[in-house]
Amino acid sequence: MDTLITETIQDWHIHVYFEADTKKTAEALYHKIESIMPELQIGRMHDKPVGPHPFGSFQIIIPNEKLAEIVSWFSINRQGLTVLLHPNTENELRDHRDYPIWFGSAPKLNFEMFENRK
Repeated sequence: MDTLITETIQDWHIHVYFEADTKKTAEALYHKIESIMPELQIGRMHDKPVGPHPFGSFQIIIPNEKLAEIVSWFSINRQGLTVLLHPNTENELRDHRDYPIWFGSAPKLNFEMFENRK
């Protein structure tokens, strides 16, 4: 049997998207996560698109052993926000393009930054 893909997943990222009209909801969710899951690494809120992400967002790093718990929590606590979950392997393009898991509707990501790397 081939090596399982899970052996190449270092950890996971969650990106919570927001726009001007949903920023307050995103801020409240950010602070809730911060208070009930202090062990997670949460990045700062970006009001504008960053990297391949088409909207404002914040990122959370999820260790492999916490994945099931965090996915379960987000499935009922995302407050209507769009959330991208993807693994972190050695290929960022595939992580975002081929392996995403979406909560809510999936916007088009900008893969140009990955495709232009040499």
